Amino acid sequence: MAKFRIISFDGGGIRGLYTAVLLNRIASDVPEFLQDIHLYAGTSTGGLLALGLAAGRSPQDAVQLYQQYGPQIFSRSWWRKLSSLWGLIRAKYDNVALREAVTSELGEQTMEGLAQQGRHVLISGFELDGVVNGRRSWKPKFFHNFPGPTGDAAELLADVALRTSAAPTYFPSYQGFVDGGVVANSPSMAALSQAMDQATGNQQLADIRLVSFGTGKVLRFITGTRNDWGALQWAGPAIPVLLEGSMDVQNYECGRILGSSQYYRLAEPLPEPIELDDVSKMDRLVQFANEVDIGPTVAWIKANFL
Repeated sequence: MAKFRIISFDGGGIRGLYTAVLLNRIASDVPEFLQDIHLYAGTSTGGLLALGLAAGRSPQDAVQLYQQYGPQIFSRSWWRKLSSLWGLIRAKYDNVALREAVTSELGEQTMEGLAQQGRHVLISGFELDGVVNGRRSWKPKFFHNFPGPTGDAAELLADVALRTSAAPTYFPSYQGFVDGGVVANSPSMAALSQAMDQATGNQQLADIRLVSFGTGKVLRFITGTRNDWGALQWAGPAIPVLLEGSMDVQNYECGRILGSSQYYRLAEPLPEPIELDDVSKMDRLVQFANEVDIGPTVAWIKANFL
């Protein structure tokens, strides 16, 4: 049986550093793990990881990229704080440092260039002003480089990366797109669907192996049994609910469809809450990632993925 291997990465801002450290540890224990991936899927910071790996960068490269650019990406001048009223009327951050990081990582490479090397990607985004059945509407967009009319061969990897990581309220939209996390913060189910699509991946379900990486699960809750809230009260928790609430749904669906021998997810709860832009806790993210027991993950990869 020929295995079709998919690796999927969630969104989560600076918590992508946590994922990169975990990935680097696993790849050190199982060097062949990343040598024959057929589809790299990612959303937001996970999209940066997926595109970087597909472009030939190593997990250690990703760790260094987060450490080098993270504090710059999630920083803002006093002028931006004042002009945006602390993020109430403008995005909290500009995307200047993010664009610099993405360009340094991906250069001028295109989606077609990856496909020519046998490396396929699926990156989620959300188009703010598109066309649906001939009518103007916003819509989800999944960038991929499989052959066919739905592919995005001509797109620059850097542009796709900036589109998928334009998180609402955190960064400005980019080229008419915002963060794919608003529709698929965990793109595992989208990747499975693309792999089985007869016009693109054309894979049989039995051949698929999918491993999904979270960015460290932040345990949240809202007290009360009848919260009669309006827009103002929901404004604070709405973004975390939208970006994080769907991840367990994707995990449930993939788990039911594929089963434990074909699907594995590593998404450990963080020992303490770390927001997606809290660069003051980058050292803690590295520490927490190094404390995770990767034994079960390594065992599953050796037994089922390779």
